[in-house]
Amino acid sequence: MRTILLTLLLLTLIACAGKEDVPVDGAATESTQAEESAQAEESVDEAAATGADEIAGVAMEEVATGPIGNIRLRDGSVIEIIEFKKLGKYYLYISGKLNGRSSTVISFTRLRDVQHWAMFEFKDPYNFIITTRKGNELRFLDSRIYIGSKSHETYSFYTTNGFEKELIKVEKADVASITIN
Repeated sequence: MRTILLTLLLLTLIACAGKEDVPVDGAATESTQAEESAQAEESVDEAAATGADEIAGVAMEEVATGPIGNIRLRDGSVIEIIEFKKLGKYYLYISGKLNGRSSTVISFTRLRDVQHWAMFEFKDPYNFIITTRKGNELRFLDSRIYIGSKSHETYSFYTTNGFEKELIKVEKADVASITIN
């Protein structure tokens, strides 16, 4: 069932990427971008306000063993991720233009769904490529991605400090890629 839903999601994304947008004037573009940014912030606020356990009928999330990924910073250093910090009920939230054309929103509430993606490669904080395990690329331009934080400047993850779990914040501009195990 979940495989069917994920397949339908990917097919929907591919179908949306093929649509042609009608060019608009500069003033309309700026107001549309401001509206999309405001809608994304509202959605993130709503996500933070509701917890995953408030949703009736949702199966409990499996606990991952070992690191779930790593962050490669632009200076070459690597930080191991042992757990995502949830943003409300979401592991991550993306709002932006898929393949530069269609406005798209993606949000995942299950770690297994996030693990279908192999890597996020960041050109800058607003333009990135997501590579799936099958080698497909989803290019997001003029987009926002929220991972563990509602901030426009940082991501939040859990890592280890000795034997203790520690929450860290990483500047978006410093992140070159995020690899998911």
